[in-house]
Amino acid sequence: MKIEIMFDPVCHAAESHLCLNENHEILPDGEFIHWAKRFSGIDDIFQYRHKVTGNFVLAKWIYHPEKDGIGIAMELEAFEQPLDWRPPTQEWVRNRIKPSQDIARAIKQGIRDRAKAKYQADRDQIEEKHRVADWMKSQGNEESAHMIRQRKWSANDDPEFGEFRKDLLNSAKGRIVTGG
Repeated sequence: MKIEIMFDPVCHAAESHLCLNENHEILPDGEFIHWAKRFSGIDDIFQYRHKVTGNFVLAKWIYHPEKDGIGIAMELEAFEQPLDWRPPTQEWVRNRIKPSQDIARAIKQGIRDRAKAKYQADRDQIEEKHRVADWMKSQGNEESAHMIRQRKWSANDDPEFGEFRKDLLNSAKGRIVTGG
């Protein structure tokens, strides 16, 4: 027995997004829509009025009725007034309407930046641990230095580390430390 799995992208889009019907009045492109298309580089932006709620909705075509035979859209934002009356700011448009490639690139960059920051923080903690251990060894306390090198280092101020730090500072009071 042969089973074939079928995937219909139009059906999937119809289930995931908004299918336009008689409750949606597609409005002609006004000044804001023309500007948003130029500014964002996305030509599939449009505005419709919802006849039941009376809201004006900024949307993007997933499937265009003239090109694809079915009107399926993704709502971006709903407004109480037409967009030409009180248009959103340029910053709002920049943050809300972006090509999917730009969004994906920003997400990947954010993931990379967080991983790099975590790696750097880990490296800094290891360096700090070794710096403290080297200082302990220079003070003649090789056993403590060895213990510090062996344990997992955390630069946070948990009670154990806080007391250790206080002990170090108290023992160093009144001493002159020179590099030579």
